[in-house]
Amino acid sequence: MRNHHRTVDRVAGLLEAAARRPGGSSLSALARRVGAPVSSVQKLVDGLVATGYLDERDRRYTLGPAPWMLAARAGEPPVPAIPHEALDQLARHTGLPVLLAARIGDDAVYLDWAGADEGFDVALSARVRAPLPDTAAGRVLLAHLGQAQRKRVALAAHDGDPGAAAALLDTCARIRADGFERGASGALLPGAVAVAVALRHDGRVTGALSAADRGNGPLPAGVAEALADAAGAWST
Repeated sequence: MRNHHRTVDRVAGLLEAAARRPGGSSLSALARRVGAPVSSVQKLVDGLVATGYLDERDRRYTLGPAPWMLAARAGEPPVPAIPHEALDQLARHTGLPVLLAARIGDDAVYLDWAGADEGFDVALSARVRAPLPDTAAGRVLLAHLGQAQRKRVALAAHDGDPGAAAALLDTCARIRADGFERGASGALLPGAVAVAVALRHDGRVTGALSAADRGNGPLPAGVAEALADAAGAWST
């Protein structure tokens, strides 16, 4: 597991919190979000506004233009840009909640979702990050990392248990061979089963698409195929 830095974590948390609220967040709300004193957050926020990473209007802070400019300069989309209407249509087609995820560090981050009931929507809004091994979408993203990265994440996830780490790497190999993952949805939906497939851009995996079912039986027939068809269309 890579080491975290408190200041970097706070800056990242501030940007994520601002991005989640298009109408803006107050300074006190941002401070609560990152668990830091208002005085410390004020200094960070001032610096982010000065460099264009945040905007301020009427004492409310929103995401500034700098992140978008960096993505544009990179020349390639770092994460899949799928319209919400497309996710909504897929959710109606499968009859299940559909989630769009991308990798940030060693976490899978849910960028958007459709078809979720109220409780699931609240849970997702409160916790959009999960370690890569913990969800079906995350395991798909993990499976397509380089060999050294996969090994590092697996060993960190199962510190002191090399057998469990090896089993996770075997799961990754199966995902690459099968083209999808079917397994536990994760802590947000205990007991649920999910299926997930990779999204690609120019042959590179940039995200994952998943559907989750809280029913007691197996996933409805055709869900994996529907996700694969959508991922194939959206990847091109």
